[in-house]
Amino acid sequence: MSSRSVLVVGATGKQGGAVVDHLLSGEHGEFDVHALTRSPDGEAAQSLANRGATIVAGDSKNGDSYRDAMDAVDAVYSMTHFAEGYNSEVEQGTTVAEVAADVGVEHFVFSSVGGAERETGVPHFESKWAVEQRIRELDLPATVVRPVFFMQNFEMQREMIHDGTVAFPLAEGNPVQMVDVDDIGAFAAITLANPDRYIGEAIELAGDKRTLAAVAEAFSVALGRRVEARHVPIEQARERMGEDQALMFEWINEHGYEADIAGLRRDAGLDLTDFETYLAENGWTSETAR
Repeated sequence: MSSRSVLVVGATGKQGGAVVDHLLSGEHGEFDVHALTRSPDGEAAQSLANRGATIVAGDSKNGDSYRDAMDAVDAVYSMTHFAEGYNSEVEQGTTVAEVAADVGVEHFVFSSVGGAERETGVPHFESKWAVEQRIRELDLPATVVRPVFFMQNFEMQREMIHDGTVAFPLAEGNPVQMVDVDDIGAFAAITLANPDRYIGEAIELAGDKRTLAAVAEAFSVALGRRVEARHVPIEQARERMGEDQALMFEWINEHGYEADIAGLRRDAGLDLTDFETYLAENGWTSETAR
């Protein structure tokens, strides 16, 4: 059983929070969890503290704000956000990696994105690839996890789906791989518990693969009412969602993710979440809807 200290960047967000959940669960060994947040007095941070995490105040763009905390742990889980654009995300990721290299962490796990290494031209993929390249330049003992399209992305359309339509700029008949954010947390815990096995690896992570029509059918069954798939034209998506998201869907339609789902289930021993299970566990049933 593992007994290691881990600093989780973005611990109060959905993805970082999932990592903390699985590290604290005891299912993968005993971990001393340190949660990095810009809002240490916030409700989310205090909730983590009440569950046994050590709260670390710091900003991922300011390495000096958490250098001592990183120096005190064995491993780091790092993720970044594209909300402020390409340069900001690269700065976040490289700052954390450079501090980790400077203090000599034993294992650095970075959450990238599926396809980052394949010259996608998608800005929020390319920014994560730039961070990956910097990690390699620093010769960090690292594992890169590359999640695909999040099942949670359907949450933004909850009201519309309940009204009978799910709409995305996915090509008709073209399946997209997807992953539950909770599975990212579980897989991160597995890699952190088994550094000798996963250091040096870059692994694309998905739990299911569906066409938009199949997604609509799953919603129909879960909600007990008909949900139709609407394939949004890419130019309409570009107007409504912006260039970055339009480029991502163009890439998904033309190339797509390449996670080995069967291999992940077999080799990692991870009970990956399929789409029906995700719906059942996240309030997408007729009983919950009522």
